[in-house]
Amino acid sequence: MALKKECPACKYRNSVSVRKCVKCGSPLGPDVVYWVDVWVGGRRVRERIGPSRTAAKARELKLKQEEAKAKAMDGDNWGNFYTLADFWPRYAAWCRVHNRDFKIKKQRWEKHVKPFFGNRTLARIDKKLATAYQQKRLSEGARPATINREIALVRHMLSRAVEWGFIEQNPLLGLSQLPENNDDKWKYLTEEEFLRLEKAINPHYRDFLVFFTYTGLRLGDALRVRWGDVDLEGEVILIRGSKTKGGKAFGVPMHPRVKEILAKRAENGGKGEVGRIFPHSDSNFRKEFKKALRKAGLPNIRIHDLRHTFASWLALRGVPIQQIQALLGHSQIITTLRYAHLNPAVLRDAVARL
Repeated sequence: MALKKECPACKYRNSVSVRKCVKCGSPLGPDVVYWVDVWVGGRRVRERIGPSRTAAKARELKLKQEEAKAKAMDGDNWGNFYTLADFWPRYAAWCRVHNRDFKIKKQRWEKHVKPFFGNRTLARIDKKLATAYQQKRLSEGARPATINREIALVRHMLSRAVEWGFIEQNPLLGLSQLPENNDDKWKYLTEEEFLRLEKAINPHYRDFLVFFTYTGLRLGDALRVRWGDVDLEGEVILIRGSKTKGGKAFGVPMHPRVKEILAKRAENGGKGEVGRIFPHSDSNFRKEFKKALRKAGLPNIRIHDLRHTFASWLALRGVPIQQIQALLGHSQIITTLRYAHLNPAVLRDAVARL
């Protein structure tokens, strides 16, 4: 077990007993960063803690306790003493690298999952407990879809626990989801309502509102678009697959309003920038969107309903459902079929086959 001091000059990790870096000779003053470098359960754990030696000592003590428990059980059955709350920091660190929706996961964890499951050891979480959670959340008025996403978080955490050797199998595999009624889940604005919203929103965000709605992109994808993704002559925007929900790249043709906005911003020097086209923050746009809804006297719709608005406008104009699927970047047609009842062309084709 050991604490280390990181040299601010060369980043070499020294013993806490030395006052000068043994590699470059730089003094190790109060601005050093502490590391914990220990073995736990046969695995080496190296963690960068920060400038607080007290925090580093506390983390070292916790790891010593884990090692003692592991030795007492000969390194087996970690799930018998690791709670889900103990496991969360490791899972969160993994999610920050591999998951695009970590913020949403963190909100679900802190608000609902942790209070119920947090103090349960990994080995004590089972389908019976998950079913009790489902019933509890239903009694609180939560939507089945919301509850299913929360259980999916727990199931995913347990899958990682299996992969990392904490438990042998995931007890929630095969747990039935609650039936979801999505008929009233999505709404869309009429063109007149959207014009009211456009006039009501803060002018600083007006171009992005139009761009966001007339491309049908998800909010995160729209905010990440850079000039290198835009072909003004070909009138297409490339959405890179590494960051999309489905993991696949696809192109979005430019609506005339979108092309007009991009061309104007390019003329004003924006095209020479290497950053995003719209450097807005997610949270600030959400705040301005809600303000604009109230100002325009519109229903309290979600930002994601602007994506439904784009798709609904296409369906109402008779655009085939397969083309709507391609424009939305859906990997499965069943996701797009919710708009089929708005598409008169689909209905006519169905009747014509009789």
